[in-house]
Amino acid sequence: MSLKSAPVSVRLPPDVKAAAEKAARNDTRSLSSLIEKVLTDHLKAEGYLGGTATSTLGNEPHLAKR
Repeated sequence: MSLKSAPVSVRLPPDVKAAAEKAARNDTRSLSSLIEKVLTDHLKAEGYLGGTATSTLGNEPHLAKR
């Protein structure tokens, strides 16, 4: 039986964690779900994963390619 996801431990500065938790709440997500979404969108946009980034990437200019 394979896992659907693998656990990862990440350390963040307290202010970044607080901002991420607020962003997750505003998007009706858990912090883990937000981190997975943002990382997945970034990896797709950069060509590390197949597919294309979700349309919400365009709504997050800080994540858009410059």
